[in-house]
Amino acid sequence: MSINIKTDKVLKITGKDAVSFVDSIVSNNINVNGFKPSYLLGPDGKIKSWFFLYEKSGDVFIYQDNDELDLIMENLKIYAIRIDCHFEIFDSQIFLHADLENLKYEILDSSKDLIDWKSYEMNHELPSRKIIDSGLLPNETKWLEIFVDFEKGCFLGQEQASRIKYRGKPRRMLVTNDLGIQEMIKI
Repeated sequence: MSINIKTDKVLKITGKDAVSFVDSIVSNNINVNGFKPSYLLGPDGKIKSWFFLYEKSGDVFIYQDNDELDLIMENLKIYAIRIDCHFEIFDSQIFLHADLENLKYEILDSSKDLIDWKSYEMNHELPSRKIIDSGLLPNETKWLEIFVDFEKGCFLGQEQASRIKYRGKPRRMLVTNDLGIQEMIKI
C-alpha cells in the first residue's frame, strides 16, 4: 500500500556552509537531489528528532510535522557557530512518498492517499515526541540501518550510536501496540 504524507511547511537551510553543516550534524548522508530519512541525535547519542532530508542546488530542506520543524531548527541553531547558514521555516505544500521498507523516497506532484505525520509515525513505528522525550536510542527502533549511516564519518552523537550498535544490544524496543499506542517493551 502506498502511503503519502502532506506537509504544509518546510525547514530550509541556505548559505555556503548549509550542506556541509547539516551533513556534519545529522545521522545520514545528504544526497544531491535525493530525499532521505535521518535522525538528529544529541551528544549523548539519543534521538532528538527524525525527519526527511532533501538537498537541491546547495540548499537543504527538512520535512517533518510543523511543530517538530521548530524544534529541529532550534536544535540545529545551537551548533551553527561561525558558519554561513540561514534557517527559515516557510509555507510550502509538498506531498512526500516515503516507503521505508523498500527504500523509495520521492516528492510527488499529486495528493493521493494522504496521511498526517502522526499517523505516519504510528504506521511505521517511528518515535513520537513523547517517546523521544523519554530518552530513545537509535538501536531501540527498527529503523537503525535506514536512518543512520555508520560509514559516513562523524556526526553529532556518532560515537555513542556506534558504540551501542557494535558493542551493545538494546534492552528495550519501540513498538506500536494493537490500540495504536507507542510503547517501549523489554526484550
